[in-house]
Amino acid sequence: MNDIIKTLKNAQDFIGGRGRSDKEIESAEKELGINFAPDYKTYLKEIGLACFDGHELTGICQDPRLDVVHVTKDQRENNPESRSLYVIEEANIDRIVIWQDNAGKIYMTEGNLEPKLIANSMTDYIRRYL
Repeated sequence: MNDIIKTLKNAQDFIGGRGRSDKEIESAEKELGINFAPDYKTYLKEIGLACFDGHELTGICQDPRLDVVHVTKDQRENNPESRSLYVIEEANIDRIVIWQDNAGKIYMTEGNLEPKLIANSMTDYIRRYL
């Protein structure tokens, strides 16, 4: 099992959705004009959408509050320097948003401040809360 999947499934209060197809993932990438990092693609393929211990990760879904395409487009309006990133989590506290780049690095923005590197991968980011 991939590290990101194992890490999520072992997280406290984990709830996951159903995986998404390659076609759905490619469509989301095309709509955002980016490529997802390998760990985020694995997460989307295997789980699609997840929450754990009070964190709600974006995915591919009908709910605009959690859909990566909708949330990223919305947040890019507030953070124009984040055009090459996509949102993996909106903290909904102090306008904190967690982003990922196509290499897998994780960034945080607060309001419209420049993105700050906070983790080297999605797995590392999630492990901070385990």
